[in-house]
Order: sequence, then structure tokens, then C-alpha cells
Amino acid sequence: MRYYPVLLDLADRPCVVVGGGAVAESKVAALVAAAARVTVIAPALGPGLAAQLRAGRFIHVPRAYRSGDLAGAFLVIGATDDTEVNHAVHAEAISIGALINVVDDVPYCQFILPSILRRGDLTVAVSSAGHAPALAVRLRERLEREIGDEYGRFLELAAEIRARLATAVPDFEQRKAIWYRLVDSDVLALLRAGNEQQAWERIASITGLSTAPSPLRETQLAAVTAFSSATGVGTVYLVGAGPGDPRLITVRGLEALRRADVVVYDRLMSPALLDEAPAAAERVYAGKAPHGRCVSQEGINALLIAEARLGKTVVRLKGGDPFVFGRGAEEALACVEAGVPVEFVPGVSSVLGATASAGIPVTARGYAGGFAVITAHRAGSAEEGDAHDWAALARMDTLVVLMGVERLPYVVARLLEHGKAADTPVAIIENGTLATERVIGATLADVVERARAAGVHPPAVVIVGDVVRLREALGAQSDAGRPATGARHVA
Repeated sequence: MRYYPVLLDLADRPCVVVGGGAVAESKVAALVAAAARVTVIAPALGPGLAAQLRAGRFIHVPRAYRSGDLAGAFLVIGATDDTEVNHAVHAEAISIGALINVVDDVPYCQFILPSILRRGDLTVAVSSAGHAPALAVRLRERLEREIGDEYGRFLELAAEIRARLATAVPDFEQRKAIWYRLVDSDVLALLRAGNEQQAWERIASITGLSTAPSPLRETQLAAVTAFSSATGVGTVYLVGAGPGDPRLITVRGLEALRRADVVVYDRLMSPALLDEAPAAAERVYAGKAPHGRCVSQEGINALLIAEARLGKTVVRLKGGDPFVFGRGAEEALACVEAGVPVEFVPGVSSVLGATASAGIPVTARGYAGGFAVITAHRAGSAEEGDAHDWAALARMDTLVVLMGVERLPYVVARLLEHGKAADTPVAIIENGTLATERVIGATLADVVERARAAGVHPPAVVIVGDVVRLREALGAQSDAGRPATGARHVA
């Protein structure tokens, strides 16, 4: 790394900008925002700088640069369109020991001016080492969409309590844990929603500090240091990981995963997703393989509650969407009944993700005006009998069957029995959205045999209906973006 990132305190320090055009305008604005004493040397000013001058934000020397103009400067920026002038400015700055940046001339820069995002006292700087400033700008703009003014207000509240918390909790590790709990709590969300009083109450409950500047009471101090107490309860996030491709997790899901203390995950979870959790986070495999060993649902519920009661941020990472045949409702209810905060983070269900990846829409004008989704686990199983209304399902334009590989013969027989045409198109999508995706095309009449011949294994999604015909038109475009080693399609 060539550059050492630092944040300079420029308050009341003399800074000189040589140049009066649009480039100089942005540099002056940033220096003024940092409370520097700014002098601009330029024969004329562009309209933006002229407006800043009228507001009294800097001193203007209305002429070309001369040797000696930089005397006493702490930081200098050369921003003219004359290379010789810029290099002369550089030479003088070096001779007096001032920091120098010549815009768009990296060899003549002692420091890089990053693209800056400010939210109150929060400063985020993005630099491309001068190679592609436009990339730094685009990254900053992306961050601007995610980081709102609530972050600046959070820092204001943090400044109010920092010294008091240091006095009340002298142990560094305990104090650090409290700060992380504050940052990972819902305080930012409350501030974003404008609920400042509730945000302060949440801060008080986590730190034990009263709402008025006063020493901690003994009972409050006890609450701060006893992380397993009621005030130390963490949050459980039920996160949908999507249909397989790790890139299909939501932004909110990724946020929760990246601050997790514990991740409880099912099988088939992408290692790339698990790597997004902090290195120190505990990873707990819950199984959920068909006929395989796994943690019981009651055991998973108990684990989520127990870890949260230790003040931890717990992410329950589930394939697809937690509330689409994922037993997420059971886990959520268990947390609610135990008094543990729980947040639901939706995911892209394989109902939509795998079918779209294969180029098959579940609805389309002229083909299907509605669709139904079932799990084949409830189709004639010994445990549950058959809870499905097959007559109604056979009338649906599109039927999506999850977890249907083992009971595919039963599903097909019931649909045919209740009037679904034998030539109705069917597609089986194995490993949807992954590089190993396969799509087996068939009809109700031959899909069982085709699946057997192709050796289809879970996870797979079965889709029944005329929309499957659209894959011929849409599939080529869908396949074009796949890696050469990616999806195989069996007619």
C-alpha cells in the first residue's frame, strides 16, 4: 500500500489553493468544511467559487501565482490548467515543508484527496490512489444511499455519553463490548425513523446510563456488567439466504450476517456466505438434510434463545425465504414467547429465484394468471397424510412444487387423476441459480421417467404449466450469462 490513510485536523490551519476553476471549487469546499483558513490564488473565479467568496468562506488573491505566495501554508493544492505553474507550486511547497497535491498529477502529490462522505462527525473517505477517481466517486455514492444522517446523530449521542461510560465502566473489554452492542442494536434504526427519545431510552438500557448527566447508580452499574441480565438480551435475525447463489442474499441480510456473533445455518449454505460473518463468529451447523442427522427444531429454537440471552447477535441463516416452508414462523414465535427481540429479513425464495434463473416466469400474459406453491413433503406422507386439495391444484395455471424429488410420482399421479392434461409441460430445476444448475424438460406423462433417467437429486424445484414453454424463448438469453461450466439443460 503506497498511501497511509490519515484524517488531518485542519481547523484554523492556513491552506492555499492555486486555481479558480471548477476543480478548485470542490477542493475549496472540502477545506472550508474542515474549518481550514483558505486562500485562493487565481486571476478569476468560476461562478461556484465566486458564490463561496461572497459568503465569506475564503480569502481571494486576484492574480496569477507568484513565488513566495505559499509562505506559512500548512497544505497546498495546485489546481490550474497550466502544468508549469502547478509544478512551480509543487516545488515551493516542498521547499517550505507544506503538504502538496497537484490535481490529476500523481507524481506531484504527497497525498491523495479521496472522495468523501460526511454525516456529522462521521467521515468516510474512498480513494483509488489516483488511478480512477470516478470509481471512488461511485463507491461513495453507493455508501451515501446506505449511510444516512442518523449516523451523524448517533455520533452526537455517543459523544454525550463517552466520558461518563469510561468513568462508570473502567474495564476496557467490558466497555468495548457495550459499544459494540450499541452499534449493533436498533438505535440507528430508531434515529432513522425519527424516534430520538426511544433511541436514547435504548442507549440507556444498554449502557445503564441515566438520561441526565449524572453518575451511574449502583443498580445501573450492575446491569451494565451483567451481560446475561435482561438488559443484555441480544437480537435474533431470521435471514433468508436466497435460492443458492450467494450473490442473491439481500443487502439487509448481509448487514446482519456481517455483525453476527453466532450463525446457525442449514445444509447447502454457500461457504462464500458463511465467510461474510466475522472471523470470530461462532458457526453452528443445524443440518436439515433429508433423512440425515440434524438438530431438532426444538433444539434450534432453544439455541437461538440461549445465545441471544447472552447478549449476542444471532443470525439464523436459512435457504430461500424463512417464511416459505422454512419453519421460520416456529423459530420467530419461540423467540417472541421467550422475550427475545427478533427481526425478519426476507430472502429470494427458490419459487421465484430458481424458476427465473431457468428462464421460466411463474406468470405471463396469455400463459398463466396465477400460481400456487406446495411442498411435496405434505403430499401423501406417512406423517401428515395428504393435506392438499388436488382438484384445485390441478386447475391452477402454474404449480410450483418444492422438495418434490422423492414424491414426484405421487404428485404427478394426483394431478393426472384430477384432470391435469398429460401433455402439460413440466420442468425440474436442480441446483437452481448455481453454476451446476440443470433443467430437465418434460410433460406430466413422462417427467417421472425423465427425472429417473437424469438422476435428479435435491435440491430441485418442479414447475408445472404452460409457462414452461416460454423457456425456449427466454432460456437462451438466460443461459448466455452462465459460466461455460454452468447450467446443463436436458430436453
